[in-house]
Amino acid sequence: MGSLDYKVIDNFLDKEIFDNFKNILFSNKINWFFLPNMTKTNDHYFFNHCFYNNHIPQSIFFEEFIMPIIKKLNAVALLEVRANLSLKEKDPYQSSFHVDRPFECKTAILYINTCNGYTLLDEDKKIKINSQENKILIFNSQIKHSSVSQTDVDRRIVINFNYF
Repeated sequence: MGSLDYKVIDNFLDKEIFDNFKNILFSNKINWFFLPNMTKTNDHYFFNHCFYNNHIPQSIFFEEFIMPIIKKLNAVALLEVRANLSLKEKDPYQSSFHVDRPFECKTAILYINTCNGYTLLDEDKKIKINSQENKILIFNSQIKHSSVSQTDVDRRIVINFNYF
């Protein structure tokens, strides 16, 4: 993938696997942790569930739900996998444009539910990727991106992958 290359794949996971994962993410069986800032520029809050970080799985759901995605992405090394949950806003909130890592790797965002929130790629071009369930966005980690909150549903959940 070059500097502005990105790929969007609809219906990324098998429907049954995806639906089981979505049901867990929207249930009370998963812990969500409050984080005061989406990016390092002291912006808006969100909730997070970490599946993988610091070279080890961090969640009981890692093997069942994350490993099949990792295999499908052909990832050879993981850096971090986390779910991000944004709450409904009266007016859309856009996070700062940022990169997840200070070095080149791959970033993927798996959209868990359909809503009017979205991802913007490239600070200049502002390529809009709508939140549509079971769609994945894969891009070079050095492309700046931003999250825009939803105003139509109570929760927006995405899974963020950083990997080689």
